[in-house]
Amino acid sequence: MQQEITTYLEQAIQDDLASITGEGKKQRIHYHAVDHSERYSDPEEKVRAEYWAELIYRYGYQPESIGIELTVPDRVPDDRADLVVFEDAERKRPFAVIECKKDSVTEAEFEQAVE
Repeated sequence: MQQEITTYLEQAIQDDLASITGEGKKQRIHYHAVDHSERYSDPEEKVRAEYWAELIYRYGYQPESIGIELTVPDRVPDDRADLVVFEDAERKRPFAVIECKKDSVTEAEFEQAVE
């Protein structure tokens, strides 16, 4: 019997676009299309992973066109964007830059993310 899919991330794992390995604080997620891995035990990573999958399944973006933890140009120190959606296959023209935060962030954390 096939397991019922309840989230976009579960669908991505079933479709082998991502995988989660390890347990507890050593749990990691691997985004196969862009060959990137992060610590899944981080609450912010859970938010990013689910939104990444939503971009694919709800909004129709190709997994290869979504960058993860990319350096933002012209920022000091070297800031990184959680997700960058590109409009071209060569990943030269960014369409959207997305900053993810865990649930229940403070107002100060939200303002810092906007900056």
